[in-house]
Amino acid sequence: MLRITADIYSGRPNPVADIDDEAEARAALRELARDRDLLSGARSTEAQTGGLGLRGLWLETFDDELARDFDVEPRVFLPAGAQAGRGRAAEVAERLIATADWREAPETLTGEALPVEEDFREFLLGQLGGGRISATDQVGPAGGEQGEEGLSVTCQIEFAAFNPGFWNNDPNVMAHNNCYNYASNWRTNTFAQPGRGCGNMYHQITCAEVGRGALCDGMHHRFDCFPDSEKPRCLVALVLIPGGRDYHWYRKQKEGFWGHKPGGTAARNYDNSGHVITNPETADRGPYTIFCGYFYGCNSQRRRIN
Repeated sequence: MLRITADIYSGRPNPVADIDDEAEARAALRELARDRDLLSGARSTEAQTGGLGLRGLWLETFDDELARDFDVEPRVFLPAGAQAGRGRAAEVAERLIATADWREAPETLTGEALPVEEDFREFLLGQLGGGRISATDQVGPAGGEQGEEGLSVTCQIEFAAFNPGFWNNDPNVMAHNNCYNYASNWRTNTFAQPGRGCGNMYHQITCAEVGRGALCDGMHHRFDCFPDSEKPRCLVALVLIPGGRDYHWYRKQKEGFWGHKPGGTAARNYDNSGHVITNPETADRGPYTIFCGYFYGCNSQRRRIN
C-alpha cells in the first residue's frame, strides 16, 4: 500500500489517500525512481519552505518490499503546486492525485474527524499550477443554436491545461495510450477502446457504434449535463474515417484550443496542416472526414475505460 498525504492546509490536518492496488502503487514508485531529482524535497525542511496552498505530496510505503524494490525511503516528499511549477513533478503529482481516493483527515486532538469535500480532488488538481477551470457550455438563446425541441440548456464543465508532457515524456506511456485515453484524460497503458471498460465494446466503426461504446463507459452526449459529483467533466469530439476504418477523439483545453493524441504518437494541439485547433469541425483532419459530434466525459467514465 502507498499512502499519500497532501501537504496543503494551514489550520486543518492534511487529507490523506491510500493506493491499495499494488500495480498502481508500483507504477507510481517507478515514476519516482526513474527521476530521483523529483524527490529533492525528501527532507521535512524542504516542505516547510513552501507557502500557502499545495506544497507537495508525502508518500509513505507500508511494505518494506516496495521500498526495497524501488530503493526509496519509507517516507519521501514530492514538491508540487503553483510554487513548484510544472514539469515532471507536476505530471507525477497529477496522476497520484487523480488515482487516489481521498478521505477524511486524520483525527484531530479532540477525536473529531474532518470530512473531505466531494470536489477535493478537483481542488488539488487546480493547485498544481495551471490546472482546470470551470465554464458553462450553453445551447439556446445565449449559446447559439436551440437544443432538442427548441429548449435552452446550460451545462457546467471543466477544461484542463494543455500538458503534453504527461503523455509524451515516457516512450512506454506514449506508445500504449491513444486518442480515447487522451480524450478521457486517463492513462491506462492499454490503448483504451470505447465500451471495453463497460464490457460492451463497439462492434463496428460508425458514429453510432463508437459513440454507443463511449456512452456505455459513462460519457454523455453534449448538453446532457453531469452533476458536480462527476467533476472533472470535459468536452470531447469524435470523428471517423469513411468506410469504418478508424475513429479519433479530441478534447478541449483550458487555453481555448483542442488537444489530441493520434494513436501511439505524441499528444499535440495542432492539425494536419500544423495549425492550432480552434474548432475540430473545421480543422484539417486528414482522412477523418466524418464529424460525429460532441460528448462530455466525466470522472466515473474515465476511471472505467480500458
